[in-house]
Amino acid sequence: MSAAPRTGLTLVALGLALVVYAAFSQFKLPVVLPVMLDTYGYGRVLAGGFMSIFAVFGILLSVPIGRLVARRGALRLVMAALPLMGLGTAVCLLAPESGTVMLVGRGLEGAAFATLAVAGPALATANAAPQHRALVIGLIAAWMPSGQLIATLLGPLALHTTGWRGLWWVGLLLAALLAAWTFVMLRSGPRGTTRRAGDGAAPAAAWTGTQWLSLLLTGGAFMLWSGQYLAYMTWLPAYLVEEQGLAVDSALYGYLIPVVLVGVFNIATGILLQRGRKPQHLLFGAVVIQAGIWWLLPVTGSGASGIVSLVVYGVTSGIAPTCLFALSAHLVANPNETARAFGVTMTGRNLGVLGGPLLLALAVELSGGWLAGSLLFAGLTTLAVAVCGLLLVIVPRVEAQQRHPATGAAG
Repeated sequence: MSAAPRTGLTLVALGLALVVYAAFSQFKLPVVLPVMLDTYGYGRVLAGGFMSIFAVFGILLSVPIGRLVARRGALRLVMAALPLMGLGTAVCLLAPESGTVMLVGRGLEGAAFATLAVAGPALATANAAPQHRALVIGLIAAWMPSGQLIATLLGPLALHTTGWRGLWWVGLLLAALLAAWTFVMLRSGPRGTTRRAGDGAAPAAAWTGTQWLSLLLTGGAFMLWSGQYLAYMTWLPAYLVEEQGLAVDSALYGYLIPVVLVGVFNIATGILLQRGRKPQHLLFGAVVIQAGIWWLLPVTGSGASGIVSLVVYGVTSGIAPTCLFALSAHLVANPNETARAFGVTMTGRNLGVLGGPLLLALAVELSGGWLAGSLLFAGLTTLAVAVCGLLLVIVPRVEAQQRHPATGAAG
């Protein structure tokens, strides 16, 4: 997959494993949240904060981490992030009955997540050969559903054996295994770099105003899209239990429907992009459909219409993030600039992660039902449609500048 296939393939695989683990660490909470709410009596807004705290550190750290990865490489930062993730997981196990302790532990996990969310994609994309880059981006975009799928499959097993803590113990084990893998790569591979062996460290190019605008719009679209996605995926099990009257195990089976489809269509979209489809076009269509799903949510239930809603939501949620990640890489000229670009757009994503679960929790708490939340997020997703419409205009201008750099610089 690169000029040095063995080293490139291993680093791509490591980058993918890191982001899947990061997603598992975040999404191990929703699959057991109904049980934890019942056991510890957390307030709904506090419980939403257990997810949104990840975004606080993402907002603060994504851009600086992107710059550090571009200068020093990913592996050294990963070696710091994995022990921090393990520490946060251990803190959560100390006193889960305390909402404050749980929030501190999730915050430490969130700081580690912010590092892995930038370093992992940068590591994978920089070590992918050009002809495989779009496919690797599709695989990267599948990080969230892959992590969710692992958590959702292990969730019922944990609940019937060790309890919810089993998922946290799995997280500690995975952190140790990934730290060992990263250490081996630091010792035997290109030391601390995201670049393929033999590549020179090109100086960072200054981005044009059009590039900055396009990246900021991509970050804005990522913010709005991830806000509604995290809200949906955080509270879907609780919604199915409370509103639709399903048992926890049945709710998790319903939760699996969009999770699996997201992963499948992440990869399918990567293949379409590799074959020349424009990411901004696919993104626009997916977000339009998702806005419609939110508007129709009050009339879809647990029957056939509810299943159709889950299926369509899963398909479009696979398309959208793949296109957003692809745009982040597509809008810069040099693959070694992707870490900086991911830092900018991941800040937008983290703003959405911060607001989404909390906004839905507040809407439900204040209104006493789920209708207000569905209408609120229908409006926000419609706003995302408008931002994606602007990308249809601005992305071709960036492409024109990349084809004619002298003209673009003059402009």
